[in-house]
Amino acid sequence: MKEMIVCPNCGAQIEKDTTKCPYCGYINKEAAEEKFQRDLGEIRDSIEETKKEPSKALVKGFTGGTKTILITIGVLVVLVVLFFLELLRESKDKPKLFLSAEEKQYASAYTEIAGEQLSEAYDEKDIAKMAEIYDKAYSVDRISIWGAPHYEVGYASSCYMKLQECLPNLDKEEISDKEAEEITYYCFYFYYRAYGDDGAEIFDPIRETEIIPIITERLGFTADDMEAFREKVVVSPNVNRSKVHKVTKKYYKNYH
Repeated sequence: MKEMIVCPNCGAQIEKDTTKCPYCGYINKEAAEEKFQRDLGEIRDSIEETKKEPSKALVKGFTGGTKTILITIGVLVVLVVLFFLELLRESKDKPKLFLSAEEKQYASAYTEIAGEQLSEAYDEKDIAKMAEIYDKAYSVDRISIWGAPHYEVGYASSCYMKLQECLPNLDKEEISDKEAEEITYYCFYFYYRAYGDDGAEIFDPIRETEIIPIITERLGFTADDMEAFREKVVVSPNVNRSKVHKVTKKYYKNYH
């Protein structure tokens, strides 16, 4: 129970810590002084806390900013490492870009021999053999044989054999994006690429009897689809694999 006193002005009973008599308005100087001192102390404490806020904010901002910077640097380092690992993976089984004089001499002799082998396999219309010659040069020995006789036919043969390898994936209950992308790319390659006289007698019949039925009957594309995609996926004279993936990804779920 709070301590009571008598108001000196009106004689009413009031609480000792009341600053003003509720009946007559008389100011209780003792209580008012105590309240003033309490309020003043709270103000002082508030000022001191306010003075500390900038330094706290600075420390927080510094530590928080440092953490953000470190995280950002870490992410960038990881991305750079992944980029170079992917670059290494992509390049480890492809022809070397920069050759020494000795390597150039070897590559020239290699290309001449590979051209002779391709010509022999071409005369026999041996697609598997042409693919083997091309893949050995490209992926195993890492020699670019561009310019060799029937080079384009060798590349087409390689694509055809790879298509045959991945076509069984269409018989799966579920097919991954990567598997679908491979099939789509190789089919689009044969649909859009023009070989001219070199290779036409081999691949034109295949395009009509094998490739187009796969595209229309199994993959679900129409002739209108293929013509609409032509400008989107062909970067003359090549078919761009990433663009094929981009424009046809929505079809993958319908593969059967």
